[in-house]
Amino acid sequence: MTLHKLPTILVLSTLIASAVVAPLTAAVTATPTNDQGLALEIAPPVVNFAVEPGETIDSEIAIRDVSTSPLLVTSEINDFTASGDEDGNPKVLTDATEKSPYSIIDWVSPFEQMALEPKQIKKLALKIKVPANAAPGGYYGVIRFTATPPDGETTSVSLAPSLGALVMIRVKGQATEKLTVKEFYMTQNGKKGTFFEGIPFEFVQRLENEGNVYEQPTGRILIKDMFGKPVANVNVNADSRNVLPGSIRKFTQEFDSKALGNIGLFGKYTAELSLNYGDKLTTGSSLTFWVIPWKLIALVIIGLIAAVVGIRYAFKRYTDRIVGKSRGSRRR
Repeated sequence: MTLHKLPTILVLSTLIASAVVAPLTAAVTATPTNDQGLALEIAPPVVNFAVEPGETIDSEIAIRDVSTSPLLVTSEINDFTASGDEDGNPKVLTDATEKSPYSIIDWVSPFEQMALEPKQIKKLALKIKVPANAAPGGYYGVIRFTATPPDGETTSVSLAPSLGALVMIRVKGQATEKLTVKEFYMTQNGKKGTFFEGIPFEFVQRLENEGNVYEQPTGRILIKDMFGKPVANVNVNADSRNVLPGSIRKFTQEFDSKALGNIGLFGKYTAELSLNYGDKLTTGSSLTFWVIPWKLIALVIIGLIAAVVGIRYAFKRYTDRIVGKSRGSRRR
């Protein structure tokens, strides 16, 4: 069976999503489901640079054939943007007519086709020439690698795996940085609300990047009771996900017994969101919510009513018995 390429966007989007959502420090691998297929590994999957306009970046990327077959590896430089679903999934721009305003396609020197033997590692020189007139701000793209069998060879797998190294470049200078909290709310079982019977529930933030630099906001949600006493703390974006310029990204944190500890919640609470981003910039928001275990309270009330009714019934029976005995004694 000859090899047919899977549309590279399918494999690549998954790999880029893992890198955008949680940047790794080691490597990512593109592997077909069949163990006998083609497979590549790349390290690092994300490279970050802060440079001056006109500077040339000299770095390297390591690529490895982790399969049992020799491979021919080709590369291509693509732009990517936020897909618009607010979950951080990227949209790789493989159409030549589409181009990002933050493109680095013309900055990166292309790689030549290379042959890899099974388990072989090659280090590739990554050369990026930043234009002298590059405006301050963030620029990014993906260097995509695709593996195929050498000419004349076939494989039993109909996948041509692609994976990409994300290149994130910040050109120094007076860039525009503006990250705002578009919405801060809570959900339980997928529904928004501010009145809950108990945990677990989720805190959700929709953050909009109105600047021209990709941002990695970090911060916390401080939860205070009705007396202003802190009762819990929740980290936001602990895995350093990016918000691309011109996009809105949603962040979600589950609040359960692990986050709360051994204390219980009852009454009115305030959640204060505080985020840091960029060069000592901050943003935030707050909301008020209630935790009332009404089912438990209803059971307690029903139990108390039942107890009162039972006591009154028992007392009436006892009184009737005493009165009955008293009347019987008088008749004798």
